[in-house]
Amino acid sequence: MGKRICVYCSSSDILEDRYKEAAASFAKAASLHDYTIVCGGSCRGLMGVLIDTINQYGTEVEGIIPDFMKELEFHHPKLDKIKVVDTMSKRKDLLREDTDAVIAFPGGIGTIEEFIETYTLKRLGVYPGAVILFNQDGFYEPLIQLFKHLAKNNMLNDNWSDALIVVEDVTGLIDAIEKSERKILEPKHYAPA
Repeated sequence: MGKRICVYCSSSDILEDRYKEAAASFAKAASLHDYTIVCGGSCRGLMGVLIDTINQYGTEVEGIIPDFMKELEFHHPKLDKIKVVDTMSKRKDLLREDTDAVIAFPGGIGTIEEFIETYTLKRLGVYPGAVILFNQDGFYEPLIQLFKHLAKNNMLNDNWSDALIVVEDVTGLIDAIEKSERKILEPKHYAPA
């Protein structure tokens, strides 16, 4: 069996096609590499595209969704493995549990919040997997510039990029996953220099 990968991504249905195409391309490649994909379990947005494409190509996909979203019928009806939890915090813990990497695809506040939490845990020496930012068409460039701004103002260590992999396309994303290894950083990585 291949690697276990958590994907954070948009649940918006009104995205440009290029984002959906990249998600489908990644899902197909993930299937060919026999990755297990763990995601938010929604039928909407990039999550829906991931689940639909993975179901088509036959690898394993797991969804984790809070009960209030299931009640709103946001869960994917064709997802065989789905866990329903009572809080968003529990959802985030289970999404990254025992994964080799987390990937932040383009997304909104929820995606960014999930990514920032996991990135912080990586830098604190708590999360062992790779943390990958999928900077499709420069989507996350403002966030990367914010990190640089924080470092320039001594709010973030200059080593901030050591715990982060930034890729621009699906080929680079698969390459980063293949090269990644679980590794715990020493907590001093996070401490001010």
